[in-house]
Amino acid sequence: MEDNILEMTGICKTFPGVKALDRVDFRVKRGEVHCLIGANGAGKSTLMKVLSGAYSQDSGEITFDGAVMRTSNPLDRKRAGIAIIYQELSLLPELSVAENVFINNFPRKNGRIDWRTVYSETEKLVKELNLNIGAKDKVSSLGIGERQLVELMKALQCNAKLIVMDEPSATLSKDEFNTLVDVIRNLKQKGITIIYISHRLEELFIVGDSITIMRDGRVTGTLQTSEINMDQLVEQMIGYRVKTEKIFQDGERKLSDEVILKVDGMSNSKIHDVSFELHKGEILGFYGLVGSGRTETLRTIYGASKFGGGSIRYKGKDVRFKSPAESIANGIGLLPKNRKIHGLVLGLPVWENMSMVSLYQFLSHGVLQYKKMFDQCNRYRDELKVKTPTVKTLVQNLSGGNQQKVILAKWIMRDCDVLLIDEPTQGIDVGAKDEIYKIVGQISERGKSIIIASSELEELMRICDRILVMYEGRVVKIYNNQNLNSDDVLQSSVSGR
Repeated sequence: MEDNILEMTGICKTFPGVKALDRVDFRVKRGEVHCLIGANGAGKSTLMKVLSGAYSQDSGEITFDGAVMRTSNPLDRKRAGIAIIYQELSLLPELSVAENVFINNFPRKNGRIDWRTVYSETEKLVKELNLNIGAKDKVSSLGIGERQLVELMKALQCNAKLIVMDEPSATLSKDEFNTLVDVIRNLKQKGITIIYISHRLEELFIVGDSITIMRDGRVTGTLQTSEINMDQLVEQMIGYRVKTEKIFQDGERKLSDEVILKVDGMSNSKIHDVSFELHKGEILGFYGLVGSGRTETLRTIYGASKFGGGSIRYKGKDVRFKSPAESIANGIGLLPKNRKIHGLVLGLPVWENMSMVSLYQFLSHGVLQYKKMFDQCNRYRDELKVKTPTVKTLVQNLSGGNQQKVILAKWIMRDCDVLLIDEPTQGIDVGAKDEIYKIVGQISERGKSIIIASSELEELMRICDRILVMYEGRVVKIYNNQNLNSDDVLQSSVSGR
């Protein structure tokens, strides 16, 4: 009999209007890297929250390390050796690495915290993982990749036997991902079991031993990574084959001569002398490594970051928006990188999130016309294929891909002339990505102009008319996307030439 460290059998979980898990059987061998994948809303996160004790299952049984888990309590699961590193990290930035690693579990001596042990044990973990950080470094001074590894150190300090990594690479650069791969191999050699969840399917073949696929709250199969290729994996995951050709074929699009947005020499503390033109109906891509200035450029145009120097000409007039409210009033919207913090109000329903920047459209003599508002929200829910039982469902209960569609619906309803989109498909499955690309294409065809900042070059090559490359806060090159060689773009983004 195979040595399974985890057996979840017949797991069911229902929320109002949604059966999230339907008789799920999930088994993980001791010491393996087991990948768990599925489209947004497939039930992966719910299954892991049941495993962690954050949710209790309606029925079914969990056996971990030979013992049946009788209670649903996160602390009990943690003591048993189950650790989960969520996509939204739970670190306290103003505390040191060591303080974060030992938080809620400080060793004591004579009734006081034993700081010598705290720092020496943290340094041991740093050495074990071959990291280049100090135990006394403030977490706020670390990059996102290093913060991920601090979360990992927290799990190891608690003697975790099984570590769940939920989208660990979503915000990592290539070098940071390579470091993560080395760390995972190191953990595997120590006999620690890992459940790895990612929408970047190519990663599964780099780190994984086996893959379990979920769809619509059920497990559809478990395979060794050597038994399946990428195309087969995608088809099993979403139920159909995805075409990866460009949204607009080469030669079928001609840029309008009308320039709707002209940025000249825009600068602040993070970007320098940024200049470009955005044409009416154009989709302009911004590409560059993490920290290249893509996000800061969008935020500065939008009025969310301080404007230092240069000029912005919008619809033929010189402008300098001092706040997002000014941008919105002038027909510019931003779909931010962190949708849960900056793009949505998670505690509000879908309809309020969709309509919050368009309320004036539904006013009649100072009174909101709710029927008209609900009709409009339902229309966009159907048009954008937002999977939600009703527009009254809290947006926090939707999957990441559907949350992203709600933000798109918000700006389409506002009828923005320019839409700034930062990392449109971060943490989103391949099927939802395809739907979002088509929505962006439709917005462009209606004469709206779009800037997309992305760390995925393949994504920009599929949907953009031109691609602007940034390096260390500066624009180094603008490429026409027709017959573009991706190696040229990558070379510019790495070398700055």
